[in-house]
Amino acid sequence: MKLKLTGKRTVIAIALVAGVGVLYVQGKDEQHTKQGPTSTETVACRIASTEDGVRVRSAPVVDPANVVDELARGEESDASKVVQNGFRQLSAGRWVSVDFIRPLDAKKC
Repeated sequence: MKLKLTGKRTVIAIALVAGVGVLYVQGKDEQHTKQGPTSTETVACRIASTEDGVRVRSAPVVDPANVVDELARGEESDASKVVQNGFRQLSAGRWVSVDFIRPLDAKKC
């Protein structure tokens, strides 16, 4: 089979390959975000949930529309030292109320 790529076909082929590449990179970023921070500079401590069904929010405010996940009792997560409005940041776009978590290590959270 002989394939002739000229003009429009070449542009379309390049656009398709670029589109697939962009989707791949976005998927990788999404996985990294869900796993939480991995750098020792951004991971200040580990926390554990003290209650079942602790809501993880996309912003440090109580809003039914910003719930992105839930933690089970005893579930652990990396966390940063950033606290706003009574919420600790777990990673980008993931916040949890400080009333329902406890630090697991000797580091000051």
